[in-house]
Amino acid sequence: MRWTHRRERNVVAALLTQPGRRMSIGALVDWAWNEDEVRPREPRGALYKCVGRIRQALDQAGAPAKIVAISGGYQLEIDPELIDFHAFRSAMRRAHELSDQDEHRKACEVARAALALWRDEPLAGITSEPARNWRTSVTANHWIPANTFLLSELLAVGRPDEALLLLDELSQECATELWFAMLRLQALTAVGRYAARNEYYLDMYRYFRRTGDDQAAEDLRALQDHLRAPEPLAAGTDPVPVNRSGAPPAPLRELPRDVAGFTGRADVLADLDSALTPAGEAFVPTVLVVTGPPGVGKTSTVVHWATKAASRFPGGVMLIDLHGVGPAPRVEPADVVGALLSALNYPVDQIVGAAGRAARLRSLLSDRPMLVVLDNAEDTTHVEPLLGVLSDCAVIVTARRRLKALARRQQCPTLTLAPLSDEVSAELLRRRLGERSAREPDATARLASLCNGLPLALTIVAERAASRAGSRLQTIVEQVRDPATLLTIGDDGDGEEMNLYLAFSWSYQCLEPAAQQAFRVFGLHPGPEAGVEVLASAAGVPVTEGRRALDLLVAAHLVQQPGDGDRYRIHDLFHHFARALNTPGTPVDGPRRRMVSYYLHTAHNAHRIVHPREGAPKMPPVEPGCRPDRFTDPLAAMRWCLRERANLTAMAGYAAAHGLDELAWRFPHVTGPILNRFGFFDDVIATLTVAVRSAAASGDDLARMACLNDLGYLHLLTGHDAIAETHLRQALELATAHDVPVAVLSAKLNMGHRHRHAGRLAQAAALYEECAVTAREIGDEERQAKAAHNLAKTLAELDQPFRALEHLQQALLLRRKLGDAPGLVETHIELVGVHTDLAEFGAAHAHCRAAIPLLERVRDLTAVMRLHTARANLALAEGRLGEALRFAREAVVFAERSHTATGEARALTALGNVLVRRGEVEPARTAWSRAAGLYRDRERHRRADRVERQLAELAAVPDIPDARVGDEDTVALPAPPGRHSS
Repeated sequence: MRWTHRRERNVVAALLTQPGRRMSIGALVDWAWNEDEVRPREPRGALYKCVGRIRQALDQAGAPAKIVAISGGYQLEIDPELIDFHAFRSAMRRAHELSDQDEHRKACEVARAALALWRDEPLAGITSEPARNWRTSVTANHWIPANTFLLSELLAVGRPDEALLLLDELSQECATELWFAMLRLQALTAVGRYAARNEYYLDMYRYFRRTGDDQAAEDLRALQDHLRAPEPLAAGTDPVPVNRSGAPPAPLRELPRDVAGFTGRADVLADLDSALTPAGEAFVPTVLVVTGPPGVGKTSTVVHWATKAASRFPGGVMLIDLHGVGPAPRVEPADVVGALLSALNYPVDQIVGAAGRAARLRSLLSDRPMLVVLDNAEDTTHVEPLLGVLSDCAVIVTARRRLKALARRQQCPTLTLAPLSDEVSAELLRRRLGERSAREPDATARLASLCNGLPLALTIVAERAASRAGSRLQTIVEQVRDPATLLTIGDDGDGEEMNLYLAFSWSYQCLEPAAQQAFRVFGLHPGPEAGVEVLASAAGVPVTEGRRALDLLVAAHLVQQPGDGDRYRIHDLFHHFARALNTPGTPVDGPRRRMVSYYLHTAHNAHRIVHPREGAPKMPPVEPGCRPDRFTDPLAAMRWCLRERANLTAMAGYAAAHGLDELAWRFPHVTGPILNRFGFFDDVIATLTVAVRSAAASGDDLARMACLNDLGYLHLLTGHDAIAETHLRQALELATAHDVPVAVLSAKLNMGHRHRHAGRLAQAAALYEECAVTAREIGDEERQAKAAHNLAKTLAELDQPFRALEHLQQALLLRRKLGDAPGLVETHIELVGVHTDLAEFGAAHAHCRAAIPLLERVRDLTAVMRLHTARANLALAEGRLGEALRFAREAVVFAERSHTATGEARALTALGNVLVRRGEVEPARTAWSRAAGLYRDRERHRRADRVERQLAELAAVPDIPDARVGDEDTVALPAPPGRHSS
């Protein structure tokens, strides 16, 4: 039967172990959930639902079984002979009866048929503790005795060759058991292989002595003495297989089936061609490593290439799964040698000793070299012992981790498989889904994108779609949009479970504990990219230890290192897998607090070095084990903030979401001033919005007041004046209620900006004057300078340039006294504009020259844009049209880069003015139209009106022929409206 979930399979398996007997609810709960699964809060309720689904499935299938509730438990009513394990036990009882009656041949056949019922590991895939205990018990008490019985019966009826074959099959599980060794000695004696028997006896005798089992060694010696007899074969003589036909043996073709509809990887296939068969037909004996993350398609790519290239290798091709990563026991080099000899029809068991077998294999391969694929190697030590034996062959090693030691020592090339592109992923799905993908192309593309380029994920999704032929692909998109679902789908109850979570888990389990911790910590990080410093701080380890752990993750392809620096990136699906590893009970609070503490304190250190005069909230203590970065250079501090911008923006919300509100509200106050310089206003608004909520959650009215004020200011900058006014009034109310003069002053200054933007210039001027007086009275020179500067801007717009100059000079003096470089740049730029409007060009140039070196220190993109706009207006007023055009165009570019809509509108207005003077009417119309639209969008209606009047007047301006365009031959027209009118 096919079960919808492994839970049903586990419960049915538990009941099948005890047919007709009651199993308690508690026992069934213990059976039902595997070790790697988190139990629900109410497992009994989940079990009741599970039993209900099983009953329904049994009824629908007409199965001869029934689950009944009895005495607080459940019982499966079924004929025991329908259960393979119980049928096996009955058959073995019959075999023993036949042996007791001296019917040894019949006993062999019955025992062989009974053992054939063991088709796989008992209860394969069920890893709960009761299942493990049951599996261990039946193996020891039933399977091993059954095999021992069959071996004894085969020897009794004179079929020792069959006994040896069975012993070979059992060697992986039982090779070190005394009963196995004794039976093998008897079988080797019976076939007359005395030299092999003697060497095997010595190996096993020494093994038992070495492991301290002296009694087993003596028992084996006693049997050897008893078996010793005249030996017709000389010691050390091994038979050689004879090819009686005289024809060369057929080349091997031992490969898994090629993937139907294999897609992509043309570059990798070409690299395999050039490395292994550069001449097209002849091959080169070499070693090549194919590596990449789990699920990326290493094996399928190699199999596809080997299938096409098989004819180029005289001895053929063979793939051996080394099980380096995964649930199966690892295949050792000696086992690989044996497997290759067997594949070449060589009697392996006639060569005793690993060295002899390796020598024989190398001799055989020297005559007929082949391609050997050593698939799924664990590490370099796993495959390196084989390379000498395979020196005449072409060898491809696939591995999940980077085999750097192998590449270095063997000088072998390495091909690293990256995830497929979205286009190739979509093509793979189209080939698998056929007409359904043509009916829903958008859903197919979305499915491909969700799989993140991993062929395993694409295959699982395609199989899920195929098993749900009646479902729309869009429905499956909605299902796998949740990464947790995409990680776990794939178990259909038909054999071994396979899903992305298991595939990733095998890689994770191979890691050192420090690397496992680093991977789980990366799962706590909100973004896909992080520096080694934050991950080491979150883990509470020194950076050197953190770097080594991350390097191990890079080697295992669980994270990537995209550049030369100490930054690491994690694939989306691996990121979700890492998050899933942080299950309830995993200590996450400490790493999470250290991570937030690292970002907050490093950002604070950057803020202090870039804005030494600006205040910041009092910082909480650094978390123990956290090591924030420090800066001595403002440029390095700004670069760090820009590089970490996405993480810093996310961190405020991350901290709030995990109850760290006292840290969350502080973020925009230490990141905003730097990010504002580069026009990342949306990021600062996002963090301030979170900060307002976190400050309220913390019960800190003063913090909420500061956040509301700053949020209102940012909304003013971005043209959302109505929203800004709401926040500013709230901030003003809180400041007044708590009697915080500085906060009241800040909120009133920002309200002045609101009046000015709305065209209420007289109200704005009055409020600025009030603020200047208040600032002077409380001794706040910084805000006094801001009030004077903004009053001057307002007076200039009111066509009072001389009063504006007076207040700008006052602001300039105050800012020089304070050493306020950003403020000085702002005031110098404003002075350039006022002096330009007054045709005082010398003074305007003097302020340009003063602003330029300050900008080198400040590195404020918005200020750069404003200076270029001012210089464009100055050059235009002086009739230097070429220079004016250059400055205006650069101003537009800087405005776009700084995401400043009103600044872009000013730059476009200046550009339109220049273009009109150059006679380029249509480009000017385009520039002014864009400027007017930007002003309207930002509710700067007064400025929009003025630009639109210029557009209306533009129709009357005749085009100037191209021949007259240029600084040297253009007669200056009257100056355009002052730049404050725009």
